[in-house]
Amino acid sequence: MFSRAFRTALIGPLLLSLSLPALAQTAAPEVLVVGGTPAGVAAAVSAAREGARVTLVAARPELGGILTDAMMDQWDLNVAPDGGAVQGGLFREIHAALGDAFTPAQAAGEFARLVAAEPGIRLVTRASPSALTAGPGPDGTVVESIRFRRARGGAFDVAAAEVVDATDDGDVAAMAGARYDLGRQDTGRDERMQAVTLMFTLRGVDWNRVVAGYTAARDGAGGASARRAWGYAKVMAAYEPLSPDVIVRDLNLGREPDGTVTVNAVDVLGIDGRAPAELARARALTEREAPHLLAFLRAHLDGFGAAAVGRFADSVYVRETRHFAGVERLTADAVWDGTIPPDTIGLSSYPLDLHPVVAGDEPAYAPVRHVYGVPFGTMVPRSLANVLLASPAISATHIAAGSARVIPTTIEEGEAAGIAAAYAARERLAFTTIARDPRAIAAVRARLAGRGTILSYGARASTERGYGVARSSGATRAYGRL
Repeated sequence: MFSRAFRTALIGPLLLSLSLPALAQTAAPEVLVVGGTPAGVAAAVSAAREGARVTLVAARPELGGILTDAMMDQWDLNVAPDGGAVQGGLFREIHAALGDAFTPAQAAGEFARLVAAEPGIRLVTRASPSALTAGPGPDGTVVESIRFRRARGGAFDVAAAEVVDATDDGDVAAMAGARYDLGRQDTGRDERMQAVTLMFTLRGVDWNRVVAGYTAARDGAGGASARRAWGYAKVMAAYEPLSPDVIVRDLNLGREPDGTVTVNAVDVLGIDGRAPAELARARALTEREAPHLLAFLRAHLDGFGAAAVGRFADSVYVRETRHFAGVERLTADAVWDGTIPPDTIGLSSYPLDLHPVVAGDEPAYAPVRHVYGVPFGTMVPRSLANVLLASPAISATHIAAGSARVIPTTIEEGEAAGIAAAYAARERLAFTTIARDPRAIAAVRARLAGRGTILSYGARASTERGYGVARSSGATRAYGRL
């Protein structure tokens, strides 16, 4: 069998394409990023800024993943317990452009701008991975090329030295045979996954009354401001869903510039986020539930008397599917204890936020922030030489993923993956080798630090300017019901 170095040299000139002029007229990419998610955009942009030739393939016509397809219009931020910033780099750049709240169109526009600004990126949209070719190498399985099917018919193949799998479910790594658990499988109970949510909009909400009428003592721990309102757990405790597979424990509301209000509230149980038929069932249950929920809001909250259901998001928001077996594994203890390992590629602090898996599930962890480091080794499937993960599917336990799944964290994974992929292409190193080589890790971390990533936590880091986080009853919150 060929060595990894030989395969890299061989793959370089190859680009198997089916009438894709933008690809066929250029040299083969050094880095292939699969997934038009925020993490995928971060990976492509950071690799291109490192001088690599990059191809980014996205399933949807627009970039942004759940921020655009699923209508998620606000961040769940990683901040220090005192509200200070613990994230820099590309996320800070994106946050500066979009702010704390934004529309799907604004998010798509910003991600498109970032990609268009890098001449080293070739973007292909409306295409999804369907198969791949791979072979054994001295450092693990080498993915040689990936076949993509276009939404409008046809297929094409792309070969690259390094692959970043930025799909939310780790589709490429799964195709390549990497081992993974599903849902809460690592707990030894079953393979069930966190509830999914289909967001929708309301028309005719009197937002001024929503804000003026919010009372923490009545509504629950949360708050209300010009662009969002969240919490309402006390009020929603009295809500009775139409289906036993639906839970509504609280509300996360966002006010769009045109006055419509987005609703992130309906959790649907028992859905495998990889199965289109099950996602269709989640959609049907939510579309049936939304008018029932609105009737409850009219009766119990100020500002909803004249409201009507608007539109539903294009995609269901899936919080959890696969958790891959990586060179390292992020655990709940590491998150809760605030562990920052030597191969940290970025800091996170979102609480261990697990949506219910089955009816009756109660939160096992208090909504407390502990700043911890995301290890590079969690992004490296242990059996694959040239594939990195940048998504909720990194190597993490079911509980730890309750924190690490949030988009700001996946963006920093994407930035680190892009830098590491460019470095691996230059040095002809396997990711499995980099993960175990302190010198290689130091080189990647140096590039991250040079681009503004915060890699350590202490008094200096926590006193940096934060992200405009809301404060309610003296507690720092990040507008969270993601």
